[in-house]
Amino acid sequence: MTRLVICVLLCVASFVQGGHEKYEGHQLYRVSGLNEQIRKLEATLDVLAATPAARSESGKLEALVRLAPEEKEQWLHYFEKNNMVYTKIADNLAEILRKEEAGIKATKEAAKRSGKSISWDTYYRHDEINDYLDELAEEHPDLVTVINAGLSFEGRQIKYARISSTRFENLMKPVIVIDAMAHAREWVTTPVALYIIHQLVVVAPESQLTQLVDWIIIPVVNPDGYEYSIDEDRLWRKTRSTAHEGADECPGVDVNRNFDHHWGTAPDSANPCSLIYEGPSAFSEAETRVVRSAVESSLQRTSLYISLHSYGNMFLYAWGNNGSLPSNALNLHMVGINMAHAIDEKALDKADRYIVGNAANVLYYTTGTSRDWTRAVGIPLTYTLELPGYEYLFQVPATYVEQIVTETWAGIAVGAQYVLSSW
Repeated sequence: MTRLVICVLLCVASFVQGGHEKYEGHQLYRVSGLNEQIRKLEATLDVLAATPAARSESGKLEALVRLAPEEKEQWLHYFEKNNMVYTKIADNLAEILRKEEAGIKATKEAAKRSGKSISWDTYYRHDEINDYLDELAEEHPDLVTVINAGLSFEGRQIKYARISSTRFENLMKPVIVIDAMAHAREWVTTPVALYIIHQLVVVAPESQLTQLVDWIIIPVVNPDGYEYSIDEDRLWRKTRSTAHEGADECPGVDVNRNFDHHWGTAPDSANPCSLIYEGPSAFSEAETRVVRSAVESSLQRTSLYISLHSYGNMFLYAWGNNGSLPSNALNLHMVGINMAHAIDEKALDKADRYIVGNAANVLYYTTGTSRDWTRAVGIPLTYTLELPGYEYLFQVPATYVEQIVTETWAGIAVGAQYVLSSW
């Protein structure tokens, strides 16, 4: 693990280093409204997350939105005009980001002193993560194969781990696919993916879940966006591609609107300057194509797909584009409930309990998502898993990482056990 330790030494000082000043004076508001009202906000504003009506005090869907000083008056008037109740919850986003940066630097220093190759109490850069995957493959060649799946738009290598006791050659075994970091600012998703790999390969390589199930795990789908969120803009969400019209002003595509399921049917996603921009065509993004390739490589055997996101404590299933239910909706709901219950049992007392349901009904309509595309191409169990944020939103302090990865693994393991028992 020498290479990773050296990389940690080099990267501690620079993990988070810029961009906070652009959010000086930006305020955060919680806004309640009808599902369609919140969906329209997402097309225009920076909606950081949505709270289901079942969980909100207002009894309506709530959105957490960021307002710059110059747009505050306009939007508060809009909310009042449309009977959307709002509450300010933070005065200065830049200050929140500076506190997060200081906390991460402290945890990186602690990780450096521990001498461990990787730990569950800090965040790592993309190169460090790739090094860790490579070293696992070197140390466990009978279980781990690292696939150099392709280059991101800016030329970073997107890697994923194939974990199999039979090198994916036993076509009678089920496959589970998990991806993380489709949205660049959702940092806590990657540690969860890495922890799943760690559990399967290092902690319990002789377990049924390792021996009898094949796994494909992509820890960083969107490395360009992730690195940009570290160095330049903590709130960056999209890829960094510039191959579309309008890219000079508004680069990047939302990976989770770029899949070929009802792509191009939502006018709100056609604007390149929107955070939910779907791209110039389905699968236009190199990053999205990596996920497609990984899924299609073992499609006939894949029983479970989970895309890790942050935040909200939710298991969401198809169909997100219109609210109708797949033919196996009862099974989707049952398995989701079982995974959620396993997580809730290990969760902190202050954590929200997980909500399980149809994505469009729990939140609002979405198109071009990986969850719906994977269900459409034949995977029976597909979910968007929104991880906890507590009071920290998606800027989860590194000190919470171990709790989140541990509890989430408990849920994933239950889902995997169901796949194994029903195969």
